[in-house]
Amino acid sequence: MDYKIKGKVAIVGGSSKGLGKACAVALAKEGVNVVLCARNSDDLQKAKKDIEVHGVEVLAMSVDMSSEADNRKIVDETIAKFGKIDILVNNSGGPAPGSFDELSMDDFDEAYNSVLKYNIRMIKYCLPHMEKNGWGRIVNITSVTVKEPSPTMVLSNIFRAAVVSFAKSISKELIGKGVTINNVCPGYFKTDRVTQLMEKEANDENVSVQAYEEQVVSAFPHKRFMSPDELGNMVCYLCSSQARSITGTTIQIDGGVMKGLL
Repeated sequence: MDYKIKGKVAIVGGSSKGLGKACAVALAKEGVNVVLCARNSDDLQKAKKDIEVHGVEVLAMSVDMSSEADNRKIVDETIAKFGKIDILVNNSGGPAPGSFDELSMDDFDEAYNSVLKYNIRMIKYCLPHMEKNGWGRIVNITSVTVKEPSPTMVLSNIFRAAVVSFAKSISKELIGKGVTINNVCPGYFKTDRVTQLMEKEANDENVSVQAYEEQVVSAFPHKRFMSPDELGNMVCYLCSSQARSITGTTIQIDGGVMKGLL
């Protein structure tokens, strides 16, 4: 299927590896020029080479997504190079895991800035360029914790749920301007983030990481970790012309793990 987005320009956060890179690759395969944003310059350059093989232009920026100055820099340099912004994929590293008792007020402040406030800023800075052209796609990568909160992921529960609420709050206004906004909730993908969380849980339970991983996978209906390209393909569809009437939604990709109806 031709998604009719060839020649569009996408900013993708946290895109040097993992789920962010998978989103960038999926978009590049559809002919979308990509702005890669991440901290590690070595990983960025590797991702840039991997994505350029799809025949698109790639701008790689070593930035801190929680920095307002860097958020403005991303938008300014994208406009300077491409002259437009069509797609924004908000994706950043998750906040520190922990129960309420384990977290400090500084942890809450940091999570607010790195998860919610950065998301709001990037949308605020990109929207005028989308509205100018009467076309735009915004996709926020959140977590299944927005649908089924975890007692050991309090910060993620709070601030990713706030991202979903914010997106729904502005979705009706935006679609009238040709812009859609949706959220995608990843389940268990074998990313660095999930590996980090498993290491913490294994340590808490005093078992090996391998034993803990086997225990986790055995509880999955599909008995496997998912591949990042599965999420990338969903994000790519939400950015397509065919998805022009899908907005304000929160879609989980979890292999059937979640128990809730919504």
